[in-house]
Amino acid sequence: MSVWATPTDVTDAWLADDPPPTTGKIQTWIDKAEREIRRQVPDIQARIDAEVDDDPEGEGLLQDAIDVVVEMVTRVFLNPRRERSRSENIGTGPLSEAVTVTAGGENPGKLYLAADELAKLQPPVERGGAFEIDLMPAAPKGLFPWPW
Repeated sequence: MSVWATPTDVTDAWLADDPPPTTGKIQTWIDKAEREIRRQVPDIQARIDAEVDDDPEGEGLLQDAIDVVVEMVTRVFLNPRRERSRSENIGTGPLSEAVTVTAGGENPGKLYLAADELAKLQPPVERGGAFEIDLMPAAPKGLFPWPW
């Protein structure tokens, strides 16, 4: 089984104030994310391999897969306690700080593949070619006065 993303991909994209987790922990979650992608997009590895064979320097589906894995893993690490919201009092008095975490829908901080990410990894939709519509459907004999 190929591995698409590396812990370095996650740490290079890290935007949070706190330091990223350890390499081993990142790799664990990368593995989980890639398994989830393979479960939802079963043909992805074959399409990545075919694309790399055609253009080894290309940044198509393989790069999209890496980007999606990084996003999935980063979501988990940005909300490891899976909090939907948190309020903290600062000092004494009426001053307070509220943080609302909205990512993750019903289960914030959970590893999931978002709809827009899934769309990036799905095979292109095959569009139909030209079609024709029969404007003169078959009619019972004798309904039209012409002979054909």
